[in-house]
Order: sequence, then structure tokens, then C-alpha cells
Amino acid sequence: MSVICDVQRPGQSGHLTSTWPRITVVSPSYNQGQFLERAIVSVLAQNYPNLEYFVFDAGSTDNTLAILKRYGKRLTYWTSESDRGQSDAICKGWNMATGDVLAWLNTDDFYYPGALHEVGKRFAANPNLKMVCGAVALVDEQERKLRVKRPVAVAPEVLLPRANIPAQAGTFIRREIFESLGGPRLDLHYVMDWELWLRVGLRYPPSAIAFSNKIIAADRQWPGTKTLNAGGKDAAEMRKVLKELFGSHKLNGQLRPFERVAFARAWWRQSKGELRQGQRRLALASLGKAVCLAPTSFPAVKILRQVKRILFGSWRADAPALRPALQPIANQRHA
Repeated sequence: MSVICDVQRPGQSGHLTSTWPRITVVSPSYNQGQFLERAIVSVLAQNYPNLEYFVFDAGSTDNTLAILKRYGKRLTYWTSESDRGQSDAICKGWNMATGDVLAWLNTDDFYYPGALHEVGKRFAANPNLKMVCGAVALVDEQERKLRVKRPVAVAPEVLLPRANIPAQAGTFIRREIFESLGGPRLDLHYVMDWELWLRVGLRYPPSAIAFSNKIIAADRQWPGTKTLNAGGKDAAEMRKVLKELFGSHKLNGQLRPFERVAFARAWWRQSKGELRQGQRRLALASLGKAVCLAPTSFPAVKILRQVKRILFGSWRADAPALRPALQPIANQRHA
């Protein structure tokens, strides 16, 4: 079933109301009815004077449709129909957008009060600004703050090894980026934000990116998040992107030395994902690949901690079978 609602959609003329740039927020949605209303209200309650808000639902089977109908008259546009994934929903929204500033907010996340005014003020003050990254709070299911992730440099030397990346929920881009670089890739389902930030970092100078320590949004950490259930698929997507970049001429010579550590961190990420799924032998093998690629990039205590997590609770049963996989790790650390 496909349900579409198009209410009070602004005209296509102009991007500005007074001094506030129009901000388009897109929420991709699928079976997250327990959080959807919180996300919608957090956007609408901003009372931002030049807001465009789309919700693209992928045909949810929970209470999502009832919530969308309840708030339909306050949304610029919403639809509930099958799509090709999260990136597809975001790109559909950005293609429809009339805003000068674009963002997406996952439906299990939410904005804090004043977020859009902070972002709009930054873009209005500097027409050469292409991207704004704000602080994001990591919260639990009850919205209790676990920690705050401050914005980090959108620089290839930081992003390639995924040492740290801007928190997606607190990141906003100028429409020009979407028009010149495109949006999230449809073939990526886990690391599309990281890959898009990489494109931005490779194209634009640091002066085109601003940072705010104001807590813009909350990133909800709960057992149903796609990232926590990736099982290493996110790391596989990382390696796919890295192979494309290092196998082409898109990177200058100064970035080539990051190749081994970038792939090593991808394997480390895969080890963590596999461990979450209980795939301990695979997790140990991925850890070994990470250490073999860049043995000095990981402190010994960090490696031992990960080995302990993999083996914890079942040493007697599985230690003999896992011992051969441990040997390459030990050899690399003593090389």
C-alpha cells in the first residue's frame, strides 16, 4: 500500500524568509513508531521560521501510519511506500527540497530546542559556508545522556581511518553540496554518512565548514539500531569505499600513507560487529587482520581487551580451537 500526503508544500521560489535560510529536514522511517512522534515533535517544536519537513516512510507495519496521519497537516510532505533503503528516502527528500540547507534526522533520534536557529544563524552569517557540524548527545532509550560527541574536523586524514566522524544527526549541508557531489549513495546502507562527509572533505577547504559546541541533536543508543545490528556489514561497506578511493586517482599522494591503517580500522570495526552477533571465531579472525595490517596503530592493552571480550565466558570450551587464530596476533605484536 502506498499512502501519500502533500499538505501546505511551499512554492519553489526563493530559499529565504527574511534572514533565515530555509532548512529542509528529511526523516527516513521504517517501523520505529515507538520513537517517531518524539522525532516529529522535536522538529516542529523548533518554531523555525523557514522550515520544510518531509517524512519518507518505507511502508511500516507498526503504528507509524497513524502517527503520520495525526501530524500530516503540520508536515510539508509525507509518504508511506516501499523504497530502496534509507539513502533512497533521503535523496528523494533532498530532490524535492526547496531549502538552501539540507539535513536528515533518523526517526529514533531527535533535535534539542534551538537547534535549527543555531544552524540557520551560522549559515545566514556566512554565505560561503558549506557545512555546519554541531555537538550530539548519545542517549539511551529513556533519553538519559550517556555522553556528548563534540564536532570533529571534516578532514580526509581523520575520516579515511574513521578515527572520528561528525555525528550525522548534528550535521547540516548547503544545498550546493548535494547539487555538486550528490547525496548519500544508494548502494550504501550503513556508512553513507561517512562516505558523504569524505566527499565533502576532499572537495572543500576547512574554511567552508563550521562547528558548534551547542548540543544540536540526540543519537539514541538502543538495541534496535541498525549500526549495532550490522554484524560487520558496515565494515564491509567501508572497505568497498576505501578500495574505490585508494584504487583510483581521487586521493593525492599525501593521503596514500593512510591506506593500511584505514583498512585495519575497518577490520577492527568488523571484529566488533561480529562479536555483537556472537560470531567469535570470525571476530577473532577479523581482529587478526586488523593487527597484521597496522600493528602499531592499536595499543596492546586495546588488543588484549578485545581478545578478552571475544574469549570471555567460554575459554575452557573454545580456547583450543581459537588458539591458532591468536598466534598471528601475538606474532605481530612481538615483530
